[in-house]
Amino acid sequence: MTLQQDWHEQDSSEFIELGEYFVPERQTQMNVVTAMIPPPDSPVEMLDLCCGQGKLSAALLAAFPTATVTGLDLSPAMLDTARRDLAGHGDRFRTERFDLAAHDWRKRPVAPAAVVSSLAVHHLDADGKRALYRDVHTMLRPGGVLVIADLVQPAGPRGVALARAMWNDAVREQSLAGTGGLQAYDKFHALEWSCYEYPDELDKPSPVLDQLGWLREAGFTEVDLYWMKAGHAVFGGVKPAA
Repeated sequence: MTLQQDWHEQDSSEFIELGEYFVPERQTQMNVVTAMIPPPDSPVEMLDLCCGQGKLSAALLAAFPTATVTGLDLSPAMLDTARRDLAGHGDRFRTERFDLAAHDWRKRPVAPAAVVSSLAVHHLDADGKRALYRDVHTMLRPGGVLVIADLVQPAGPRGVALARAMWNDAVREQSLAGTGGLQAYDKFHALEWSCYEYPDELDKPSPVLDQLGWLREAGFTEVDLYWMKAGHAVFGGVKPAA
């Protein structure tokens, strides 16, 4: 399985331009992710899977001054933007081109203290997510954490309808607040961005309860759902220290 043929640079350009309007409470989600990572007391490595233009990586670098963050992404445009925007962090931020669905990147020279991802894992099918969680558990150092911010599949039609409506409301509010108009909201629909309104083959969200079970199955403890709104959730777990 590969995501290479499904994601295009036009998708990257649109998200770089409009992501701040399209993602409900993006800053809150990043705050939740960083809050669930134990502050390290020594230099550590962290991985940001599908780092995009580097917003979450920047939050990690600011929250954890002893951390070095590697941002991995498929898109050259995303990686170029991340390198440019985070150049002030020097060698504390590195980039690596990868395909999330591939396995060659899952053996690291240094075991990371944290692996995070935002709005990416839903591109994997159920088997792909389960394999990713197992591989990340193996990859992490003892006591390390996996924290994911992602789209999840509501369990029934009423849940889908609610997620769709709440996402529309969030984008509308953020468009008005950010631009004074509905240009971003109109583009959200013109680009058919919401998988709850415009399903496509690229988006494969899984129910959050299934994913919490897969994390426990992989060996994570303290598995929990930390935040959820409009079909977007932040969840994760801890690799036991012993």
